[in-house]
Amino acid sequence: MLSQTEGKIIHDLKSRLTEIAGDRLQSVIVYSSRVWGKPDLESDLDVAVIIHDSDPQLKADLLEAAYQVMWDYDFSPLISLTVIDSQSFAAYLEKGFSFYRKVAQEGIAL
Repeated sequence: MLSQTEGKIIHDLKSRLTEIAGDRLQSVIVYSSRVWGKPDLESDLDVAVIIHDSDPQLKADLLEAAYQVMWDYDFSPLISLTVIDSQSFAAYLEKGFSFYRKVAQEGIAL
């Protein structure tokens, strides 16, 4: 379960990602130990960003946005942002890849 501070961080991050990606932003999903209730002091805040028609520049801009949010919160926690093209995400889900299935089924879509 996310703490109040983590919720604020995620809200700020989603706002910045939306500003950058606009209509290309399909989904923001928070996953891993901070969501599933077993984080330790060094656990990252893991976030998957599903994007329509992803390209290298957009990915770089989204990663920079995550860095800026970490900067605003003194890098606590670290944000591990994974940018995934929506077609690839769907294909990997269809093939049953465990990482993508776990993110889709157990993550929190914002």
